[in-house]
Amino acid sequence: MIEHDDTREQLINTNGHRQSHSSLVGHRVRSRRRAVLAAPEPVTPPVPGAPGTPSTPSRDEQRQAELEQELQLARDIQQGILLAAVPYLPGWEMSTVSVPARDLGGDLYDFVPLPDGKQGIMIGDVSGKGLPAALRMAVARTVFRHEARKGDSPGRTLEAVNRIICSDIPQGMVTMIYIQLDPLRGTIRFANAGHTYPFVLNDTVGELELSGLPLGIFEESDYEEVELLVEPGTSMLLYTDGVTEATNEAEEMFGAASLPALLEANRLMKPSTLQRMLLRELRTWNPQTIQDDDVTMVVIRRRYLHIYDELYNIAVDVLGTERAANFWQQHVAGHAVLREVGALAEIWADHLPELTAMVHEQFGRGLARELQQQMRLALEEYRQ
Repeated sequence: MIEHDDTREQLINTNGHRQSHSSLVGHRVRSRRRAVLAAPEPVTPPVPGAPGTPSTPSRDEQRQAELEQELQLARDIQQGILLAAVPYLPGWEMSTVSVPARDLGGDLYDFVPLPDGKQGIMIGDVSGKGLPAALRMAVARTVFRHEARKGDSPGRTLEAVNRIICSDIPQGMVTMIYIQLDPLRGTIRFANAGHTYPFVLNDTVGELELSGLPLGIFEESDYEEVELLVEPGTSMLLYTDGVTEATNEAEEMFGAASLPALLEANRLMKPSTLQRMLLRELRTWNPQTIQDDDVTMVVIRRRYLHIYDELYNIAVDVLGTERAANFWQQHVAGHAVLREVGALAEIWADHLPELTAMVHEQFGRGLARELQQQMRLALEEYRQ
């Protein structure tokens, strides 16, 4: 899911014009032969700027309007580049959101299918703002995609991208994380070129600390790789510095003060729900935050192995931790069939209307409908 919450005022270029006309005032003259029309009365031209006079935009105002239109077109093109389709991988969930800043920015992400069923996932940030950063972003994404399709390891891919960026984009640098996900083995192999550390959310919340120079600094940079097993139920949050470096009126950074605690309190949220929550918190932290810098997030989550655990996670996502725990204890944990962790998806599907009716009675129609929809989608996947 890609969210673009960027409403901007547009300068309206209205070409002012004035219409003048002469009023012919006729005077009847007593004559047997003809009627003579009097000469037109003189009309004084309107004074520019006087009340009631249509204004003509100045040359500077017209140029400003043209520039704003061009920038909006560039923003649309940039967002079109970022609309990479989120891949479907059995046993996994992924969600993305990218909210552009007031000016053109340099956030980027991408998904690249790889040999042997693996999936490439990238997020990055180009230095600077405005049109130069947007152009560098487009070049960096094109170079990355070309190199990633070769199927080399994350470290070697970043090294190849770095050499090209050093040669072709000498004026800027790019931070980037490249992950290769093996969905069948449940592993990730990744390398980091100076980007913000990803967060890992499971029983606890921590960062994957792996460093490397940003791309475009030193042509012969090497990039270390790490391979990790992603346990079922674990989520990973990849994000750009528009999240952590957002400041409030007291000049406090959102990341340093709020992000780890928020993730700890909401670590069981599903990817799209987690992203929406973080965007709400950012807007509360400072309503201008998302106007000042791009905010981009990619969340990857491995589903639980057993449908019982996955459906409980969905209940937490929809109802909240406390209400879900109470509901589960009351209606599921004591159920003769559903309490078995190994219960099949078909069995759960048979009892889903019953559970939905209970949620409807306790929490209302809206939450019941949302819970039913999410559980149905999960059950369809576990049946496969």
